[in-house]
Amino acid sequence: MRVLVTFAVEAEFAPWRRLRNLREIAVGEISAYQAQIGRAHVDFVVTGMGPENARRVASAMMEQSYAICIASGFAGALRPEHVIGSILVAEGVQQIGRAKTIQSSRNLVVEAQCDGAFRAKLFLTSDSVVRTVGEKAKLAPFADAVDMESFAILSCAHEHALAAVAIRVISDTTKRDMPIFLDAVVDEMGRVKIGGLVRNVVSHPIQLPALIRLGRDSRTAAQALAHFLEAYIKKLSFLMHGWFSEGEGLAEAAAR
Repeated sequence: MRVLVTFAVEAEFAPWRRLRNLREIAVGEISAYQAQIGRAHVDFVVTGMGPENARRVASAMMEQSYAICIASGFAGALRPEHVIGSILVAEGVQQIGRAKTIQSSRNLVVEAQCDGAFRAKLFLTSDSVVRTVGEKAKLAPFADAVDMESFAILSCAHEHALAAVAIRVISDTTKRDMPIFLDAVVDEMGRVKIGGLVRNVVSHPIQLPALIRLGRDSRTAAQALAHFLEAYIKKLSFLMHGWFSEGEGLAEAAAR
């Protein structure tokens, strides 16, 4: 069984470098990383932030043959019960401003819920970072969490007739604003730009505690997501190979 796991930024993927001996491969101009988890051959790819990067990289990767795609990474909570490190699985994803909803594969959602993920009706995908408490409050009636890539990833999977699911970890709660200069200090892969960081900390020293807290929360969230996905993928690999009776038919049902 081959599995594709997508992340937006390096910080989301970082724990896997410690958990696993990864083999780097090239898919065209895209760098991906491979590991064996249970009986699954897993390809990890960092797409870059935003729908355009996510669609471009996912489309290229999905030219290969996969059984499952997992759109993963950080998400901002839209409801106060979702705290840092909470794992959420979405029944569906929707781009803000559009009516279309892409559904996750039902059985993949169920298995994630059985592993302890909160089953959310909907994730929203935004074209930009949702920064403030006020912005989050406006979106709260519609979804449990917001990110910038899930809709693009699941749309690509749908076009390739590939079973897919959105599984996200909360790295930002409803209670705090994001640092105002975040775009100036990280690039589209989430890597810190030292020059921008120094300039903005000097200009906005009051924002430094928020930036430090964001880094700490991101590390906590990334570790929680990695441990969840490790166990989740391993279980799916056994189920889809028929090791357990309750897994019979999962391979076919996952695409529903």
